[in-house]
Amino acid sequence: MMTGVLRAFVLDVRRVASQGMFSIVVLLIGFPAAMILLGSISGGVSYMPGAAVGGVSAMLALLPLNTFTFEQQGRNNWMNGVIPVRRVHQVIGRYLVMAVCMLILALEVALCAGAGMWFESGTLLLPELVVSVLIAVVAYALLEAVMLPLCYRFTYQKALLTMMLICIGFGAVVAAAFALLAKLAPASIDALISWVVSSAEAMSGADVIWPALGGVVLAAVAVAASLAVSLHIYLAKEF
Repeated sequence: MMTGVLRAFVLDVRRVASQGMFSIVVLLIGFPAAMILLGSISGGVSYMPGAAVGGVSAMLALLPLNTFTFEQQGRNNWMNGVIPVRRVHQVIGRYLVMAVCMLILALEVALCAGAGMWFESGTLLLPELVVSVLIAVVAYALLEAVMLPLCYRFTYQKALLTMMLICIGFGAVVAAAFALLAKLAPASIDALISWVVSSAEAMSGADVIWPALGGVVLAAVAVAASLAVSLHIYLAKEF
């Protein structure tokens, strides 16, 4: 079991690094170094956590998906049908790539956000730091949990288009719901906004950790369901 998963994982890592290691080095070292350099100059924590979460998440989100791109562009997906690794192990190995990227994301966000706190106040605000890391990890896991099955089902381009349509559809539903509430019960919208603002202001850093941990549980369930769906799709495919 573990041998097959490891072989599939190594193959996917080679696919990710097939275009050269320079981009990987820039991702792992260059971005945190640039963030810390800017923070040491400006001394501001206000932008560093958001920039770290957004920048690192965007770059790392593409790495597991790039394996599908290289299979498609290099037409080497036929290898998956002949290598001595079961399909189950191939899918688990690809999700392991995602898990490694998630770990790197957590470390880099912690480094950048922690450095920002240190440059501003000379201390580390541990609850706020943990929350920043958890938010980044949960958002990343939820995104990849949707994208990986789509990439197994469609081509990479169609998967991205489908994801865009899902996001647009979800946004349209939320906007329509708010528009309907604003027309039928405008007081409820004001009350909801006031409740959200007051709750956010009343929460300390330690209080926010519990909702963030709830998000971790949600992300774990989403990844487990995503793995099951990807296995179902991939095991039924013909090379």
